[in-house]
Amino acid sequence: MKNNLTHRLAIIIPAYKAAFLPAALDSIAAQTCKDFTLYVGDDCSTEPIGDIVEQYRDKIELVYQRFDLNLGGKDLVAQWERCIAMSKDEPYIWLFSDDDMMEPKCVEQLFKTIDATQGIYDLYHFDVKEINEEGTVTKALPEYPQVLSAYDYYKGKTAGRYRSYVVENVFTRKIYEEIGGFKNFDLAWGSDVATWCIFCGSTGMCKISDAHVCWRRSNQNITPDKSRKTAERKLMAECDFVAWAYAYFKEKSDILPVNKALFIRKMMEYRKRVGWKCYQTAFATFFRVHGHRENKLLLWLYLNLTPIKLYHLLKKNE
Repeated sequence: MKNNLTHRLAIIIPAYKAAFLPAALDSIAAQTCKDFTLYVGDDCSTEPIGDIVEQYRDKIELVYQRFDLNLGGKDLVAQWERCIAMSKDEPYIWLFSDDDMMEPKCVEQLFKTIDATQGIYDLYHFDVKEINEEGTVTKALPEYPQVLSAYDYYKGKTAGRYRSYVVENVFTRKIYEEIGGFKNFDLAWGSDVATWCIFCGSTGMCKISDAHVCWRRSNQNITPDKSRKTAERKLMAECDFVAWAYAYFKEKSDILPVNKALFIRKMMEYRKRVGWKCYQTAFATFFRVHGHRENKLLLWLYLNLTPIKLYHLLKKNE
């Protein structure tokens, strides 16, 4: 399918896995509004990505490119941005995936929302349904409010009130180019959340009603690497993310307790998966950035001592 006109939307798929790619492409081909071009960037996959994509050329206006170098395994954000660079001048960008799906009216409802809001937002959001490997909806995830500020999004996400992936958000090319792409942390850990906060700007994130993205939970998207090395990289990336948030939201009066609560949860999550030196480094990093060293000992005891050990320690020092 070919059209010389530039569409309003670029749907970008950084592709590596073939298992659910046909389902993803089927959902895109079924859109009631075709005002988009699909760009598929094959990350030097060993799976038949190109063969699958070719079957959709008469159904979707698409551009396919196979890259000679696998980049996603080393720098996922760089792979996202390399695929976005394939697109043209479409004013809106939707970074999608090779295993999730979109309901048939997603693009239609996106443009209805953009038109109704006169395009004042740089970030638009679809609520999410979770599906299994068979494509059956297993649950609907918590809905977002109609408009969500950057800081309320950050607090809600880090407290677990909101679930957030990448595929449910559409952003303007204007904000993407102004900011200079995605915020990049190691392993892209926290990169999407930080980027959405930045893209929210002063107007916030606007929800698109009556259409959902279907995020697939499967063995394909469960990270297999549970090594200490990877866990340590993730913990230090978490520290970088929290430090970034502390600087970005420095004017917010409650950013310290918000970040402290997040830090405690992350340290408890990682403490049995990382080495002692990494654990100490993460702890020192938090207080170097956030200050308030008078709380350092109490927090250290809270994180590392069971109530029984703490009781005996206090008795010993009476």
